[in-house]
Amino acid sequence: MLNAADLGPLAGVRILEFGSFVAAPFAGQLLSDMGADVIKIEPPTGDPWRQQIPIEPNEGRSFLSLNRGKRSVCLDLTKPHERAMCHKLVQSADAIVVNNRPATSRKLGIDYETLSAVQPRLVYCEITGFGPYGPSSDRPGFDLIMQGYSGITASEGRQENNQPISVTSTPLIDFSAGYAASNAVTSGLFARERSGRGQKISTSLLANAVAIQSMVAIHVNKAPSQARKWLNGRGRNLMNNGSTYEQLQDEYQKARRDPSGGSVVSPILRTYYRAYRTKDSAIAIGALANKFRINLLTVLGLADPRVQEVQYDDSTPEALRAGDQLVAAMEGAFAGRMTAEWVELLRNNNVPCEPVRFVEELSQDEQAIANEVLLENSDPEV
Repeated sequence: MLNAADLGPLAGVRILEFGSFVAAPFAGQLLSDMGADVIKIEPPTGDPWRQQIPIEPNEGRSFLSLNRGKRSVCLDLTKPHERAMCHKLVQSADAIVVNNRPATSRKLGIDYETLSAVQPRLVYCEITGFGPYGPSSDRPGFDLIMQGYSGITASEGRQENNQPISVTSTPLIDFSAGYAASNAVTSGLFARERSGRGQKISTSLLANAVAIQSMVAIHVNKAPSQARKWLNGRGRNLMNNGSTYEQLQDEYQKARRDPSGGSVVSPILRTYYRAYRTKDSAIAIGALANKFRINLLTVLGLADPRVQEVQYDDSTPEALRAGDQLVAAMEGAFAGRMTAEWVELLRNNNVPCEPVRFVEELSQDEQAIANEVLLENSDPEV
């Protein structure tokens, strides 16, 4: 017989998820993985994410990846008797996760004020786009919108046909918000164990977009970055005078590449913490520590005074040009051998590296399988 510890730390906890798309469903899935009984409340049309990359009617790849381990109930909360059924279910719940706009939650009768009256011990976690206060509090928020709003799109600097390109490989802000929400729920449940009281907790896409950019977003009054100086001066003038996005990006990225530009990717990191094209594919180099950089230079037969000379001033124009020349030399060197050759050589010389691969390779990855980060799941529909 399984005991509670075998079922997970949240065994016996019931959580209702009023979630759609990514952030709240991912939070619900994380809580289910910890043993909670997660019941997903869906409208008659279902979570819109069911239609994303469809496999069968109302079953899509994206939906399946975010809703494992839950039960589902269909309720039309615009109908009073079904709303009453929902409130009866709330009486048995320990926590709520919701990612509606606040006005929508109030309209459907699933806002904190309404549900806490039904169940006073409720731990209620809401995920909004812009946070619960301020002039934008009731505006819709999606990952791509928040990438633009919070500066991620501009910081990435990617363009195609003079059009800005956001991060499309994964909704990084949505997933961050999901992690924050699951952490908030477990913290709220812990606090309730000590106080006996429920509470409302709020996180947002904006809060998480700021958090994951903290190394760039930080502003030091006595030492503003070159990028901030540019934005407050020439950059603002260019925007006010109708400059193109292409021109803005060109100047902005130059300001960020300055040693004090505020970018996480400093000139030295652009040399030692990046991917390089090889003869057959590409390799990722993670030489963050100085000892790894020296090892890499030794393998390549190159020199870099920024790494090898303690008192070297790497902020001068000459140093920046030398850094660019070193990058070109490294690009040429890596392009001359196969990825497997480089991986073996660099690992043998204590340089952190891995081949650049495709995400589709993960399903057969020995390391991922050994650590059980991949799960095999049965679904009656697909």
